[in-house]
Amino acid sequence: MEVLSNFQYKKLFLPNITKKILANNADVQLYRLENYLKGILMPVVPYRTTFNFIIFVTNGYIKQYLEDKEYAAEKGGVIFIKQGTITATMELSDDIEGFFLAYENSILSEQELPKHRTSIFFMTPCLKLDSLTYNTITQLLFIMEQELWLNNLDVNEVLITMLHLILLKMLHTDLDGVHKSSTRLMELSLQFRDLLFKYHVDEKRVAFYADKLSVTENYLNKCVKSVTQKSPKQWINEIDINYSKALLHSSKDIAEIAYELNFHTASHFTQLFKKITGITPKNYRANFLKN
Repeated sequence: MEVLSNFQYKKLFLPNITKKILANNADVQLYRLENYLKGILMPVVPYRTTFNFIIFVTNGYIKQYLEDKEYAAEKGGVIFIKQGTITATMELSDDIEGFFLAYENSILSEQELPKHRTSIFFMTPCLKLDSLTYNTITQLLFIMEQELWLNNLDVNEVLITMLHLILLKMLHTDLDGVHKSSTRLMELSLQFRDLLFKYHVDEKRVAFYADKLSVTENYLNKCVKSVTQKSPKQWINEIDINYSKALLHSSKDIAEIAYELNFHTASHFTQLFKKITGITPKNYRANFLKN
């Protein structure tokens, strides 16, 4: 599965954008959905990105595949795609309008946001904004847009501050009630997830990740289970299966996919897939093709 930079994403999926937008490599980028995604090449094969992006819908609707679910957002809706997440645009309405906001993780180390970094990572991927928050964020996006074009797309402190405000407004909208200030447990869980995206294909052992984080396996189990309600082993298994779902959209056979994900045998892969999803990889592929 491809891991795309911002430039590669634009080059692969967006044939109608201008040369100036294609060449834009700033750490914060903002575009109008109606211009930026117009003519996007679909169906989009699932991919991962090296950057984060947020889709704000002000009119029409969008459907986005994210990990193992499909999310739909219309006016007031937000879809938040974090770096490393398996995703793909599934459908856009003809009247889609809104904003596409992309940013690099390095921006989160600026100014006052680090204490919220972990909470933002665990934020719900699909939000519905109340009218006051929607109006506030929309106004901030208009100002960001003006600031970017006035500064020839260069990022300055004003833009970074507004990005932080938007992320914090989204965080406060998240209704799960579990995303609070960063703690040692949450930070360790976030570091584990970062490592998991990088190494899960080759490393299935919890001990490997514990060693990387300089903690015991028992302590890592305790932290991750406390924050996410899932054990590290569950995370390892589920990210493999979510990754395999994207591969099942391709023409690769099941044995090839099992080999690519470093399973001992195709049978072992099939058993785990069925245990987590309730169906076999073969049936999953058949359902996908039927739909």
